[in-house]
Amino acid sequence: MNIKDCFQLGKFTRPFRYFGEVILWMDVDDSSPYKGIKIVWVEEKKSLVPYMINKLTPHKDRFVAKIEGIESEEAAKALCGKDIYLPISELPKLDNKHFYFHEVLGWTVCDLKSGDCLGQITRVLDYGPYPMLEVDNDGVEVILPLPKDFKILVDRELRILKVEVPDGLIYVFTNDGYEEVDDEDIFPH
Repeated sequence: MNIKDCFQLGKFTRPFRYFGEVILWMDVDDSSPYKGIKIVWVEEKKSLVPYMINKLTPHKDRFVAKIEGIESEEAAKALCGKDIYLPISELPKLDNKHFYFHEVLGWTVCDLKSGDCLGQITRVLDYGPYPMLEVDNDGVEVILPLPKDFKILVDRELRILKVEVPDGLIYVFTNDGYEEVDDEDIFPH
């Protein structure tokens, strides 16, 4: 199993009690598709090693995992802090209004309202109140916010992401600031 073929599901955070159980935190919006997982992959010495889950029990906003072969608190401590992975093929399928951050890299992004092509997605930034797309617009870096209330359409076949773009946002990034413009150029009616 190669890490490039996987996604990070979460991590083992700390031991639970004294019998080798560990707390498993899932970095997902909805953990329900993963409640039945039987195997997770852990990066050790630059390769992924499988760990069998014998029992997974909900515990507050996390899970208590009983891992095969982990029978003591010391063995559980050795797992703590390690990221856990699953194959990308185990990601739940999404509708045309949602996407996984890793899948849109290199896709074309278009303005949902005008249909204008805005460039290629180079990164998804996910540190702030909502995710943002970093887009290469003919050599100019443009940042597009994606608040929850913005409309998004995903075309996986054509690898196009159509997003709601606030009026004037693209101009802010593409204008060098030296030319005088009329408000009509920035905010068309």
